[in-house]
Amino acid sequence: MAKTSYDGYQVLRTSALTAEASAMLRELQLTTNSIDFWAEPITGRSADINTPPELLASLKEMLASKGVEVSTMIEDVEKLIQETRPVAKTAKSEGKRYAMDWDDYYDHDTLNEFIEALADANDFASIIPIGQSYEGREMKVLAITKAGPGAPNVFLESGIHAREWISPAVATYVVRQLVEDYADHPDYLDKINWYFLPSANPDGYTYTFTDDRLWRKTRSDTGSAAGCKGVDPNRNWGFHFGETGVSFDKCSEVYCGEEAFSEVEMQNIRDFVLTLDPVPVLGWCFHSYSQLWLWPYGYDYGAYPENYKEIQQLAIDASDALYAVHGTVFDPINSADLYPAAGASDDWYKSIGMRFVFTTELRDTGRYGFVLPKDQIIPSGEEMWAGFTTVVNKVLEDVQ
Repeated sequence: MAKTSYDGYQVLRTSALTAEASAMLRELQLTTNSIDFWAEPITGRSADINTPPELLASLKEMLASKGVEVSTMIEDVEKLIQETRPVAKTAKSEGKRYAMDWDDYYDHDTLNEFIEALADANDFASIIPIGQSYEGREMKVLAITKAGPGAPNVFLESGIHAREWISPAVATYVVRQLVEDYADHPDYLDKINWYFLPSANPDGYTYTFTDDRLWRKTRSDTGSAAGCKGVDPNRNWGFHFGETGVSFDKCSEVYCGEEAFSEVEMQNIRDFVLTLDPVPVLGWCFHSYSQLWLWPYGYDYGAYPENYKEIQQLAIDASDALYAVHGTVFDPINSADLYPAAGASDDWYKSIGMRFVFTTELRDTGRYGFVLPKDQIIPSGEEMWAGFTTVVNKVLEDVQ
């Protein structure tokens, strides 16, 4: 497991930030890479900051000077990482076609094996290879095309940020239910074509299993003098690229790349999505954490799509349905109202004409952050299914 150690690191949570304090932290975020913002510095909200032991005192002092109070969310990051390590299981259990389950987290190959097994078991499903990652891993899309040519298309993307393990876990949970429980909702497959990419950043995701549990970016060589690798793949898309919420420092967690689509993985996804005809009616990005139901655009304040009212209403309805399952509160808001960040995949999906586009930030709200215990996978899947069906039902309303 992970070679990078987070011994003595703590995740600090600030009190609600004043404009002055959030500006100071925003500046810090874009200029230093020694602290890692798990939840962004936003005026009126609290920030979560993964802090190395040698900087704890000075960071607390700096925050106190701006009247910001601090509490410790995670006392020992390394301990939590060790406690939540997956139990390596790759053997398929008796009578099952895949090793995947939702009692633990699984690596890139197991995610691919899962979608391949669904394709093998259903004549209306197939695997579309969309290219290789920088390090040569296969990127595969599960195509569920029972509805056939001319039916609405939907594109589901998960795992773009490597450390957000709950993202592919919940996305595969939803897709399993979609396909294997066909009899409960035949219209979902009879009237809509589905395309699902479980692992949008295979190299980064693999690296979180082998070397650094908290890696976020791709693993490409950036030519950085300091040896820093990778680009934030969710700042690398070619719509308002590089305008807001990014860094041009190659060592930054939000380094957007030298140019839009510099990352081969994002080129692969773009090129595949552009082959879909008709343009998908729905694009969906699974992320964590914060329990938010985000809708575009995210590149600037007040940049709303023409049909933002129906998108916003659907986000509200879906969050309500999700809440009814386990009482988990998701906040349905515009992406930029959280913080403007350009070059995200959801903005690009909307820009090519997808009617509905959402980014769901899954559990939790910071108690565990990215290192969410595996016993939360199934409840997260159950509640997301309720939100998901709300969205699918809306899509079906317009299918003749």
